[in-house]
Amino acid sequence: MPKPVRSLLLLLLLFLGAAIARPADARNINVELTGVEGDAQVNVLAYLDLVRFAERPDLSAAAVRRLYDRAPGQIREALKPFGYYDARIVSRNLSRLNDVWTATFDIDIGEPVRLTEVRVEVTGEGRDHRSFRNIVEDVPLAVGAPVRHAQFDQLRGRLERAAATHGYFDRRFTERRLEVDPAARTARAVLVMDTGPRYSFGKVSIDQDILRDQLIERMIFTREGEPFDNDRLLRTQYALSDSHYFSNVIVETGDRDLQTLTVPVEIDTIAARSQRIRLGLGYGTDTEVRGSVSWDWRRLNDRGHHANLMLQVSQPITELMAQYVIPVGDPLRERFAVRSTLVEQEFADIDSRRATLGISYRRVLGSWQRNIFTDVIHERTELAGAPSFSDTSIVPGINFDQLIADDPLAPARGHRLRAEVRGSTGFLLAGADFLRVHLQAAMVRAPSDDWRYQLRGELGAGLAGGFGDLPASQRFFAGGDQSVRGYGYNALGSRDAEGRIVGGRHLMFGSAEIHRRVRGPWFIAAFTDVGNAIEEFGDSVEVSAGLGVHYLSPIGRIRVEVAQPLTENRSPRLHISIRPDL
Repeated sequence: MPKPVRSLLLLLLLFLGAAIARPADARNINVELTGVEGDAQVNVLAYLDLVRFAERPDLSAAAVRRLYDRAPGQIREALKPFGYYDARIVSRNLSRLNDVWTATFDIDIGEPVRLTEVRVEVTGEGRDHRSFRNIVEDVPLAVGAPVRHAQFDQLRGRLERAAATHGYFDRRFTERRLEVDPAARTARAVLVMDTGPRYSFGKVSIDQDILRDQLIERMIFTREGEPFDNDRLLRTQYALSDSHYFSNVIVETGDRDLQTLTVPVEIDTIAARSQRIRLGLGYGTDTEVRGSVSWDWRRLNDRGHHANLMLQVSQPITELMAQYVIPVGDPLRERFAVRSTLVEQEFADIDSRRATLGISYRRVLGSWQRNIFTDVIHERTELAGAPSFSDTSIVPGINFDQLIADDPLAPARGHRLRAEVRGSTGFLLAGADFLRVHLQAAMVRAPSDDWRYQLRGELGAGLAGGFGDLPASQRFFAGGDQSVRGYGYNALGSRDAEGRIVGGRHLMFGSAEIHRRVRGPWFIAAFTDVGNAIEEFGDSVEVSAGLGVHYLSPIGRIRVEVAQPLTENRSPRLHISIRPDL
């Protein structure tokens, strides 16, 4: 073997031997504490040089002993912010085994220093502002409680932030002290803030030339002369950014005018591209392979009108939709839309081909969205082995939707509620009078990072003069990935005399799931579903249960599940879907 190769192999073996003998995360010093726990213990370990330098490979024995001798003083200092000013080191020991040092400390923390006086006051122009009142009424410090330096500092910070948020820029603390008498084990906490005068918004200028001033003003919540409020600045930032008219928005305040007590606001924007094309591709056992293409015209004129053309294609449903949207009032909270759709949809034994022309008025009401609509629907219903029929009717309706969640894709806590009422009558050209009510609810709770549960429910009720003349899209169906699992997509419903599934007048559905984190984004799930599309309330429903594996991805929860029907003798069914939890 050539000498250079032998030398290289020798060096490699020495390196590997060193790596095996000494892992990269090995510690030279272990510290063991008794007599202290919780946040106080965490703070002690953070103070100790023995811990901070524990992984240094070049520590000599003399250096370790110097760090060990510093430890008692550092322990006592680390305990003072928690009110323990009389802590003693009862015993300590330093030992060494195989180049690893172990330092042990038995600590007697003693009696804490307790608060004998707590005084928090706000004076000046802002003394009656609700933010300051809430802080003063919720002071974490209490007479008789151990003094906590961090609580005092946090309280001071809350007062400072409230003043800055609401425009009290000249505030100052006329009294700010935390007095501690270790010998008497007493402490006094005093915070008195003088807010000074409140500033107002000065001139508001915006750099943009794509929309009319009247429309822009509806999205700006900082009005010249109104009291300063940082939340209004953020609201303006979000409104302009979420409008999709701009690709970038920066809302900044200028230099304060000490004479007029005003703060100017400057808004810089970059216009978004006027057109956008989006492509989508997915798979689910309900839809099989599905694809979509959407063409958005983000602004058609300086009044903020915009439009959308979208095509969605999958095995059970193909839809082409065009929509023209006109903002009304606040563009993010109120709009009028004209839309048209062409849909071909397959149910179990019945198909629907329909064309819709409709108008709608959507408005955000607090946490709810309300949508009032009227559709003109021409629908051809085809039933296997039976003559098809057509119906043209005017269908008015209203729906409400509420989504509250701490995360849009994988919430730890959240719920969704939806309610819709629609109907038609012969006076509105309908072939069959009907009224359709559909209620949906879903809830997610996560008691811990590793456990979560989800509940879902649906209730549908229909009143129809002649059910056989009711278009397929106005009937209820159940079954599939998001309904009763163990059954195919829309495969559950009432049957006619020939045994064909024709849908139901009513709908009942409920589901309960529990998820357990296995590792990282991976979960295992157990669930049970119950429901059916029925002719009369009281008719039998189907029940299924199953297990699944979930992966939490950036585009939603990927679910691979196997469900077994329990009320029928059927084989298990595989379900694959990608969707958010709510």
